[in-house]
Amino acid sequence: MKRISLLLQACCFSWLACLSPWLNAADGIEDAESSFSYISNTLQAFRESGRLVNNPGIDGSDLEFFIVLLDESHLSFSSQFNSESAMCHFYRDPENSRMTIQERAELSLSFLRDLADRISLYVSANAEFKDNVDDQFGRIVLENINAIKVTSVSNQRLPSSAFDEAATINFLDSMCT
Repeated sequence: MKRISLLLQACCFSWLACLSPWLNAADGIEDAESSFSYISNTLQAFRESGRLVNNPGIDGSDLEFFIVLLDESHLSFSSQFNSESAMCHFYRDPENSRMTIQERAELSLSFLRDLADRISLYVSANAEFKDNVDDQFGRIVLENINAIKVTSVSNQRLPSSAFDEAATINFLDSMCT
């Protein structure tokens, strides 16, 4: 009986050890999506109002540099799907308007890297963003951003999962306009 119990414990431990990287990856992409939402929301609010809404502790002399950091981070996250990307150029191209919107959306989305590569890119862009904030503005500002980003809402999102047809069209319409 003791041998079976030990075997069962070993199997459970092995299963958890194998599952751990998947759980960490899921946490990593959720954190990256949260960071991207914070960055997008903060940049949009700043461009509309000229103020830093939900200021994480940036004083006036650092504001310009912080906005530049946010712009660079936004570009790191969205280089494959921002309005200047090949994906959006294809989606907006008048020559492609002869296709149905579903066909055009599916082909446009094929310009993105495969899902695993995208997730890896987003997780590394998130780590770089957090490292840059920590290096340039300190741990307190980073912790404040981490607290604020949990509640940040943006109409922009990362294409970090497989989309159905409607979600694909919605994503392309919001990112490529």
